[in-house]
Amino acid sequence: CDIRNLEHEEKSQLIMIIKEAVALVVTMVFQDGSSQLSSDEGLFSSVRGIVVLIKRQTDQFCSSSDSSVANLIVWDACTRNDKFIYLKLEHSSVSEHEEQGHKEYIREILFQILHRTVICFNAKDFLRTLLRVYGNDINWKQVADCVVLDPRIAAWLINPSDTVPSFEYLIHKHFEKPVSERKIDYSWLLFFLNQHQNLVLNLKILYTVMMDLAGELQDQGLWKLFCTLELPLIKILAVMETHKIHVNKEELKRTSKILGLRLKELEQEAHRAAGQQFLLTSSSQLREVLFEKLKLHMLCERVPRTEMQHLQSTSEVVLNKLQDLHPLPKIILEYRRVHKIKSTYVDGLLSCMKKGFISSTWNQTGTVTGRISAKHPNIQGISKHPVQIIQKQYVKGKENEIVTISPRTLFVSAEGYTFLAADFSHIELRILAHLSCDPELLKLFQEPETTDVFTILASQWKGIPREQVKHADREQAKRVVYSIVYGAGKERLAGCLGITPLQAGQFIESFLVKYKKIHDFTKKTIEQCHNEGYVVSIMGRKRHLPNISAQDYRLRTQAERQAVNFVVQGSAADLCKMAMVEIFTSVAISPTLTARLFAQIHDELLFEVEDSQIQEFSALVKRTMESLQQIKALEMPLKVPLKVILTTGKSWGCMTELQAM
Repeated sequence: CDIRNLEHEEKSQLIMIIKEAVALVVTMVFQDGSSQLSSDEGLFSSVRGIVVLIKRQTDQFCSSSDSSVANLIVWDACTRNDKFIYLKLEHSSVSEHEEQGHKEYIREILFQILHRTVICFNAKDFLRTLLRVYGNDINWKQVADCVVLDPRIAAWLINPSDTVPSFEYLIHKHFEKPVSERKIDYSWLLFFLNQHQNLVLNLKILYTVMMDLAGELQDQGLWKLFCTLELPLIKILAVMETHKIHVNKEELKRTSKILGLRLKELEQEAHRAAGQQFLLTSSSQLREVLFEKLKLHMLCERVPRTEMQHLQSTSEVVLNKLQDLHPLPKIILEYRRVHKIKSTYVDGLLSCMKKGFISSTWNQTGTVTGRISAKHPNIQGISKHPVQIIQKQYVKGKENEIVTISPRTLFVSAEGYTFLAADFSHIELRILAHLSCDPELLKLFQEPETTDVFTILASQWKGIPREQVKHADREQAKRVVYSIVYGAGKERLAGCLGITPLQAGQFIESFLVKYKKIHDFTKKTIEQCHNEGYVVSIMGRKRHLPNISAQDYRLRTQAERQAVNFVVQGSAADLCKMAMVEIFTSVAISPTLTARLFAQIHDELLFEVEDSQIQEFSALVKRTMESLQQIKALEMPLKVPLKVILTTGKSWGCMTELQAM
């Protein structure tokens, strides 16, 4: 039914039906006649209305793999007690009084929906739309109370290598003949007259698929993870996407201009150094200049080749190796650095801005390790390290200026608010200590931290006093540890440290000899993956690795590194997500706290907090995150304490550590 046609008594009855529903299956309808079931992602401004399937009883379904017409007819007959309603969100041509009454009734229905179990494909987009369209009436804390089930998240959790891009793709896995929804460019009324049965059928299918996936999650031991982490995260990300982050637009434009001038200067310098003009962003033209004209590969050790075409590489590792042989590689390295800052972090931010604000779009299913990712803009990719740019002066006798560019300084808190960053200190190294039970690593974190962790590691590994550890020693220790954690391999480590793969392999081997339990852990993890075909994080997240038994040595060793990487990085992702859930819940139930999480930078959470609440909220954050050592979701507490470093500032690029209170 279209609720605008209901009488007063029918409207009251509908509210009662919603209150008594076992579940509500919802989808948004867009201006072009498509819905969330036929569109990857709809903009909230184009939303026309919401269709709701009200499940009034639990149905006994036949096997979902049987998609015959006869089975669908029987299934449809079993679900005739279900009710379908259409909530029209767009403005209509009725009188102002009638329109106001209609809006108030929709608000009442939406409040009821938020207190029921909701099933929705791309549920985050649905919740975000409610907050944006009805933000004056629906507070984000009310969204925190709702229970949303998203089959896309469930399917991804079962197979994290599959991002489940669309509803049609999802039902391909459950039906031999997928039922796809057609796209109609008629008015909303004609849409429902012509497509009513198809949309109804797809919502029923969506409900069935969700029930099937719920059973599969339970069979695979993933149901607890689904409920405690991934479902609450849907609401958290929806709320994050509605929070506006202030960005200094004028400073962005000025920075873009400075970077643009520097790129032109570097381009001219590169042409002079090469003795010809060429496109600096073209790998093929750069390869021609470096190796065919200048023949730089003949002046050094073997230059790595590209994996696919086996051509001489022009990667950063190669350019670093060649930069002492000729001026051009160094110019190209700076050009690439400046170009990335301009295109990604400056111009990219400008393109995403709306009235001086940005809000990233967060993807829950974008990685196999469980980490969330961001786009439009990718706030996670904005470097915290300032970059210095030479600004040439063309006035005689005036020296060139060094301009410091720090994209994070362009993010500023609103008036009366302060940014608070909470960073898990060395979270992956702590998890490695917990999982490996290496006595040296455990001792490192169980004692009060008075010295830099990687300095101590370098001291232990190389057998030299801490005060004699040089920066190069510390850097080697840090790179070796993370090459083990991330499964980077000796070639990648060699590129990072500027040494040969043979030396890198010896570094890794000597490190694992010193820390025998880490070697035992990596060996045990790989053996488990060979036996089971998958590995598991500390909270039960799984990753299947089919190539673990591949005949191809390269594919097999890559899968072995991925197995170790997943257990450590996936466990870190679990803890960071749990921190997000716990803090979000605490703020949502607080009658006074208003802090908003606006970004997650892997192991770091970023909040915007009222100045008057900084002390109270920072204490809550630190207490909550560090108490995850004793998290109930784990079979046993972590063997090492968790440490959280808090920093605050009015600009994201100018944060200072908040001392313990």
